[in-house]
Amino acid sequence: MPSLKTLVAKIHNDYPALVIKSGERAQFTPPNILFYAPNTTPLELLHELGHYLTKHHSYTSDIELVRIESEAWEQAHDLCAKYQVKWDDDVAQDHLDTYRDWLHVTSLCKNCNLAGYQDAAGLYHCALCGAKWPSRLRPEDY
Repeated sequence: MPSLKTLVAKIHNDYPALVIKSGERAQFTPPNILFYAPNTTPLELLHELGHYLTKHHSYTSDIELVRIESEAWEQAHDLCAKYQVKWDDDVAQDHLDTYRDWLHVTSLCKNCNLAGYQDAAGLYHCALCGAKWPSRLRPEDY
C-alpha cells in the first residue's frame, strides 16, 4: 500500500485540475479541492477523490447526502486497484453508518418519535402529529 505522500503525488499527477491541500481532515470541497490530514488513510483519500470524480458539488436533501456518500465509497472501491490500496468494506460501512445514524436521528419527530419526511425546502414533517422541524446538525458534527 502506498504512503499518503506517494498517493497524493499519484493523484495529483493523474488529475492535475484537482487542487490537493493539507488540512484538518480529509474533505472534498467543490469544485476541485481535496484536503487531507496527516492521519488520513489512503482509503479515505480515495473516498474524497470519489466525490470529485462523481462531480458531487451539492445536494438538496439529507437522503441525497447519504446517497452521494455511498457513491463516493463505491468510486473509492473502484480506485483501489489503480492505486494499490487495500479495500476495507468495514471501514466504508462504518463511515456510512455515521451518515445513516445521523439521518435516522435528524428525521425523528421530537414530539412522538416517528420518522418524518423531508420536503424540497429541507423541512421535516411528522405525518402523525403534524410537527415540522429543520434538518439538524450535519453528519460531521453529529
